[in-house]
Amino acid sequence: MTIVAQDTNRFSNLVKHELWPETGYCRKEVTVNEAAIKTYAVGTVLGKVTATGKYKIAVETAVDGSKVAAALVIADQSIAAATDTKVVVLQKGPAEISKGALVLDATYDNDVKKDLVYASLEAVGINILTTN
Repeated sequence: MTIVAQDTNRFSNLVKHELWPETGYCRKEVTVNEAAIKTYAVGTVLGKVTATGKYKIAVETAVDGSKVAAALVIADQSIAAATDTKVVVLQKGPAEISKGALVLDATYDNDVKKDLVYASLEAVGINILTTN
């Protein structure tokens, strides 16, 4: 079958409810720094590097603290290599998000690893809904 059109995740695919969205209560502008050029899509899970306080894509095998899910990207953005870049993220609740809209690194390759991501997000008040 020929693909006629493709669409990417939008904010509304990810966030189903957020407390006081008009004030940005659950959002925060954070500094990210990646070793290589990256493209963040809506729903990308970020972890926080313990030593620097900067964020990067959460990878299950990371040993710098960024393994723990700490924030979710809410708008598509390109990130330059080795450059501090500001990104607005969903970083606390109360909020509800769709599990199907999360963008996890490939190292989260089984349910046990994914459950740890969900638990980390729920610990900061971001409830994971099983809807898409």
